Amino acid sequence: MENEALKKLEEALAELSELEKKGLDTSSLKIFIKNYKQFIKINSQTKLFSEDLTFDKKLEIIQSFLEDKKAFPTIIEVIDFANSRLQLDFKDQKESRKTTISRIISRIKSKPDLKEQLKSAVLSIRNEMIHSSRTSKSKQQIISAETFSKWADIIKNI
Repeated sequence: MENEALKKLEEALAELSELEKKGLDTSSLKIFIKNYKQFIKINSQTKLFSEDLTFDKKLEIIQSFLEDKKAFPTIIEVIDFANSRLQLDFKDQKESRKTTISRIISRIKSKPDLKEQLKSAVLSIRNEMIHSSRTSKSKQQIISAETFSKWADIIKNI
């Protein structure tokens, strides 16, 4: 069902390409399709939790979490998370987001107890965001809280 809906969305986008050339803004639909693909990917990964996941599969899930731009919009936020929550002591990075994330994954591979520390950090951040005393939250804060909540539910099972 999910793949059928995705196929229909992509067909609709293709049909709109002529109108896009005439000035129709389809960027929101493109973003939605991208987010929907991510949702399908994450949802399929959570179905794997009923099975015993290999360490490599768990690392793939962690990598997906670190790559999620709703959770970490900028590379600085990935580095801050790694430094403050995982005590990895990365310096300011000149490398790409992908390189930095692969370095984090490599550290987790060499020190598997970091995976447990990451799980605790994600749960902690989720709780801090959801239970913050601020009554009026910005749209970005709400999206970030929802994203961390989703990832906390996924990561706590790995």
